[in-house]
Amino acid sequence: MKRLLFFLLLLFSISTFAQENTQTNEILAQPSKGKCMVYIARRETAAMLVKFSMYDGDIFLGKLAHKKYIAYECNPGQHVFIAKGENTFYVDANLEEGKIYVMDMKVKMGVISARVSLDPLDKSHKKYEKEKKKFLEFINKKKGELLTLDEEIEDDTDNEGTLGEEGLSKRMLKFQEMKEKGKKITKITPEMFFD
Repeated sequence: MKRLLFFLLLLFSISTFAQENTQTNEILAQPSKGKCMVYIARRETAAMLVKFSMYDGDIFLGKLAHKKYIAYECNPGQHVFIAKGENTFYVDANLEEGKIYVMDMKVKMGVISARVSLDPLDKSHKKYEKEKKKFLEFINKKKGELLTLDEEIEDDTDNEGTLGEEGLSKRMLKFQEMKEKGKKITKITPEMFFD
């Protein structure tokens, strides 16, 4: 009887583990050949009525509402992801071809509106497996937007998109300035892909 119980427990454990890996591939959109995929999820309910503008450099990705996500297919290499709320938050990313990267949008109440930050899911973090599971459950339940480079959306509220010196937008000039001054900027490295 003990052997049978042990065998059933072992069989259940193996099937659960195999199901989790299959589930990841079924839930998440896989990048096309020569591309990579970036998921930006807003799982929190803070500032429910506020939508935050998301950019890849000067490319407007859309406005992210609470309990929504954006799945963005892009070219591998260097990217600057920008979230705009009461503040402007930057993520300096180096993305690898064929990989999926995940960022979680965090919202805190500010003075006038809400402040925003982007936290990459990182395998080296001790809570990675727990956050990965929560993220997959969220994606499985919620509707998001799948964006490709072919779809450019007009941002009607942006006043930092105007070109300044050197042909860069104000928000990208601010990013360059922060980088030159050695300010802390969140980074995504190629090894931080979602698995």
